[in-house]
Amino acid sequence: MIIEQRTYSLKPGKVREFLSLYEAEGLGIQAEALGNLLGYFTTETGELNRVVQLWGFDSFEERVHRRATLSGKESWRAFLAKAGSFVIAQKSEILLPAPFSPIR
Repeated sequence: MIIEQRTYSLKPGKVREFLSLYEAEGLGIQAEALGNLLGYFTTETGELNRVVQLWGFDSFEERVHRRATLSGKESWRAFLAKAGSFVIAQKSEILLPAPFSPIR
């Protein structure tokens, strides 16, 4: 398994509003297309006003296919048009499990 970690830096004071919008309009679309949400988090210390999502995929190829499917959805693009105003920056990292990791 590979894990994609997506980190979004949001405008100060907008985390709750972003999460409400995401839960109401974005989560269902994204979860259907990507398939394996491992977790969704907010930051309490360190760099604040960030949300982090972890998505699991069997392979990089599966990730590419599922991301393309998501990008092709009109409903997702409509959500992004609303949510984009909250986002300052985003970062995506592909995490590979170490040989002793409980998630493999």
